[in-house]
Amino acid sequence: MTVIDHIVLAVSDLPKASADYALLLGRQPSWQGVHPDYGTANTLFRLDNTYIELLAAAGRGLGADAVSEMLGQRLQGLGGVVFGTDDCESFLATARSRGLDVSEPVPGHGTDDISGARRSWRNMFWSPDAARGIFSFCICHDGEATLLPAPITAAGPVSGVDHVVVTTQSSEAAKRFYGEQLGLRLALEQHVPDWGGTQLFFRSNAMSIEVIASEKSEPRDALWGLALKTDNIEMTHSRLRDSGVGVSEIRPGRKEGTLVCTVKSHTLDVPTLLISHPDRAPTAH
Repeated sequence: MTVIDHIVLAVSDLPKASADYALLLGRQPSWQGVHPDYGTANTLFRLDNTYIELLAAAGRGLGADAVSEMLGQRLQGLGGVVFGTDDCESFLATARSRGLDVSEPVPGHGTDDISGARRSWRNMFWSPDAARGIFSFCICHDGEATLLPAPITAAGPVSGVDHVVVTTQSSEAAKRFYGEQLGLRLALEQHVPDWGGTQLFFRSNAMSIEVIASEKSEPRDALWGLALKTDNIEMTHSRLRDSGVGVSEIRPGRKEGTLVCTVKSHTLDVPTLLISHPDRAPTAH
């Protein structure tokens, strides 16, 4: 089964970005380390359903080149989506049979500056053209998982990622890539007259990729924004406001029963929404 392993945010100033995101999430990093094989350094925040990686160039290599390409003329922003599998052979056979040109697994490893721990994995790459311009690949982690949950440091922490937003001109191309080739479940497809397009939700590990397909979108697909989950939006909203983070007023979300607010600062220039599902039982924090 393919999952959404993690979300990548590319940054040029890793210490500042890490501090801003720790404040936003109400958590300290799970991991801060380097990728000697790729020429990058990172900070990881493991949440309930996935983890968020802040990634910066720290030398030369394939990863440093990818970060530079993600950033372009920016200092930071939403850079990529990484998918995951626990069976490389099965993933490769299925993806290739459905027309995705995937590389053989490439080994990589990272070392944590906090604890000295080491993690290793195998990455399987495809051309950005397969995802219509979005940086993505599939990872298979080796051995026991050593990435601990990001320690909670404040009231109303962010608990997970609700969804990441992709814009495209072609709903059919999105269904082929995310659904057929990667095997994510298409949970919802609906026409949205107000937007003049189609909305699709591909679901995995309690989060979604929301695709907004419209002729008004750019020719190349783009990662547009992020929605973060909280069990208690009132508490999170109060904490952020008191900490100097810009937030809108809380309002009803598009999905019935949800409450949302827009985060206006400390988001690493990523359009960010906080969302809570009051009908769900909260986890203990």
